[in-house]
Amino acid sequence: IGRGVTVDEKALCSTLNNKKILGAALDVFWTEPLPKTSPLWECDNILITAHNADFTDDYFKLGWKVWNENLIAFFAGGSMATPVQKDIGY
Repeated sequence: IGRGVTVDEKALCSTLNNKKILGAALDVFWTEPLPKTSPLWECDNILITAHNADFTDDYFKLGWKVWNENLIAFFAGGSMATPVQKDIGY
């Protein structure tokens, strides 16, 4: 899990093509949008989505609701609605 600039896309592509890992899913890239010439498009074991792949009609309403809950929890010294859980990988 990370940002697009933390991934060596050339090495990832090579690793995917050599089947050293079974697959990858990416929604951020070194260059955005991902250029049509990127070799990542040729990998058959990769899932490429837009960074906002969950964009729905209520996306902004729900996003602001969670943001507000986290802000209130922060100032109250409570638990965040969306905590980082490093032990499970995100």
